[in-house]
Amino acid sequence: MKSSFVRAALPLLALCAAGPVARLAADPIIREPGAIYLSDFEAKPMKLKLLQPAPAYFDFAGSRYVGTLRAPQLVEVQAIADQAYRVRGNAQQGQVLGWVDPKYLQPIAPEVLTALRKSEERRKTVAALIAANQLAIGMTPTEVELSIGKPQKRSSSESKEKSPEQVWDYVKYATIPQNTTVAGPGGAVSVVTTYVKTPVGRLTVTFKEGVVQSLDQSEGTILSGNQTTIVAPPILLYW
Repeated sequence: MKSSFVRAALPLLALCAAGPVARLAADPIIREPGAIYLSDFEAKPMKLKLLQPAPAYFDFAGSRYVGTLRAPQLVEVQAIADQAYRVRGNAQQGQVLGWVDPKYLQPIAPEVLTALRKSEERRKTVAALIAANQLAIGMTPTEVELSIGKPQKRSSSESKEKSPEQVWDYVKYATIPQNTTVAGPGGAVSVVTTYVKTPVGRLTVTFKEGVVQSLDQSEGTILSGNQTTIVAPPILLYW
């Protein structure tokens, strides 16, 4: 009989595993709305104790049974949702990867679940900014590069503080035509057009303690919009 979480209705969540899991292979993750994937946050793997044998399924709908995880053992949690966790562990069939009901597992501390949910909301916000080539106070250097690329210049401020400021300068150029009147033989006049690479926008990004502290645009526009967006700094996850 299938676990109770398989029969539960959850319209907003469509959860699935990464691929056929009778025996584990290095398949790419197939993301589904509603699931939080721990690999997004560069945290060490989460291990939970399996309290009793647990049936595992390929997806949340229980479309394919992949095995029953043996107990007791420590399983690796790869993703969480309200009613199912995606875990890797040992079953009679070998190592499997599938969705199991959380009731079979050692509970995750409430503060850890809260931190994971906040981290997921931040990830979605930052992903939307990167897709739009926008920046926000609170983004990391890696996120800034993903959004608008590498700066033309990097520097750091002289400071006695433990975390000196890092400054990235971006310059936007445009090719501007310039016309010059040239006198030729016999008094003939001609116009010669040359194209000059000219700075038309400047952006200074200042980092402190690993995140953007300020954004300063001058001499034109690199980022569209005038309102500065603020996102929460990354949350340090541990368990």
